Amino acid sequence: MRSYRFSRRAFLAGICGAVGLELLLRNLEAAAQGTPPPPRFLMTHWPVGTVKYHFRPTGSGTNFTFSRILKPFETAGLREDMIVIWGLNGNTGSGQGGGHEAGTPMATTGARCPGTRKNGGEEDDACAGGPSFDQIFLRHVPALQRPGIGYANAICDARVDSLETSTQCLSYGYTTRSIAAARPANTNITENVPLLPELSPTQLYMKLFSGFMPGGDTDANRERLLRGLRARKSVLDYSLSQLATIKTLAPASETPKLDAHAEAIRKVEQQVSEQISAGGDMGGAACAVPPAPDPSLTGKTGSRNDYGRPETSTADDTIHEQIGKLHASILIAAFQCDIIRVATFQWSPGTNHVSFKGQFPDNPNAIYMHHPLSHRILDRAHVWDSPPTSGELQSIVEFLSNVQTWYNQKTADILVQMKNAVDVFGGSLLDYTIVPYITEVAETTHSWSPKPALVFGGKKLGMRGGQYFDFDTRPRPHNDLWMTIAQAYLGTSNPLPEFADEVFIKEGVGPIPGCWEAPA
Repeated sequence: MRSYRFSRRAFLAGICGAVGLELLLRNLEAAAQGTPPPPRFLMTHWPVGTVKYHFRPTGSGTNFTFSRILKPFETAGLREDMIVIWGLNGNTGSGQGGGHEAGTPMATTGARCPGTRKNGGEEDDACAGGPSFDQIFLRHVPALQRPGIGYANAICDARVDSLETSTQCLSYGYTTRSIAAARPANTNITENVPLLPELSPTQLYMKLFSGFMPGGDTDANRERLLRGLRARKSVLDYSLSQLATIKTLAPASETPKLDAHAEAIRKVEQQVSEQISAGGDMGGAACAVPPAPDPSLTGKTGSRNDYGRPETSTADDTIHEQIGKLHASILIAAFQCDIIRVATFQWSPGTNHVSFKGQFPDNPNAIYMHHPLSHRILDRAHVWDSPPTSGELQSIVEFLSNVQTWYNQKTADILVQMKNAVDVFGGSLLDYTIVPYITEVAETTHSWSPKPALVFGGKKLGMRGGQYFDFDTRPRPHNDLWMTIAQAYLGTSNPLPEFADEVFIKEGVGPIPGCWEAPA
């Protein structure tokens, strides 16, 4: 009788070319041996800061009441999966770049911006002075690393004011280059290269799942694919028969593990059978790969200057939501299939021109662009201390609050999808994924302090959800957020020494106490 090891080797040899199937079996075996699901990291962003008196919860610690802007997360049942932080100082002492333009790379890299790029537009397009924390964690945490692509970045709308890169990119690599600077003038500066996000869900899908799809929809390719599918089904049938034989020989204690293997293979076999019945249509042979997106669904791009006319005739919110949820579904599937463990997701730039209908209180049919209308609020007190007395300004502040609530509702939907998603190890995806949700400015007048941030997930990695931390009177460095998260990946309450060679600002930086404890 063949041993399990021999059957496994024969099975793996037989599925050569069945992309992802070997990975699935290896992960199943690891799970059966008690290996926990791997950690994951998803950096997310919302634009244009907040309205302080509509954002801050009341209370503190575990005893707090959600604000109106944060209410969607409570309604979605995410209270115990989130940490609310108020009072981060995002000013790295750069002095270079606009509020949104410098605020974005400073928030994600924690480093000073060395200057602004000469891009043919405005002169405030800040450059990154270091790698972003998605890439820092990817380098320093072996458990986040995967062969192949390694990470993915997505954005849902990339329209900006004036050709700027800074506001439409969260991720920056370790590679540097010299570029012509707008500031300081007549110089070259060294920037960390932007790892630009995918705007099209189809392109993101192809980038991540091209190995799961046949190369071109021709009759010849489809016939070759069908032959491969039939051969693959034969291997799966053989493997199931071998597992059934092994089950009769193995100790009873091994039965649940063997059943888990068999059930996973049956699911794959069913997918293969369905693909054969469909004539070779690929939906993902080894995991829950989402359907290929409609190529016509993609975010908008380009430069605009709409400050004098923020009202428009076309609303973006419906397609904006569709694109966001398509991107998110693709990233979630890539996490489940263990193709990547690190990603970034950005709704829109801080200098966005996304238009929303039904969010302006005085006129539910009016359509306004988010960032251009925000520039009508010139007094910080109007979004910080109390509502303005002017009726028009009150309506604009309400619009801004409603738009952030809209973003939070759609983000909550995505997080619930993650919470309900189960990987091959049997773990909730959200429990093993830390999802920081950040913004580039504090409010409409472009200050960088005190800023809000939210941290979702990571419960099985030691993150302690269901808490609110308020540092309004003594803001903490924004890099404290990243060191708080780093504890979970490095398994230490003092992660800063692990990053001694990194260039992000470290002075006065440390984890926020109480957000993490080592898992049992």
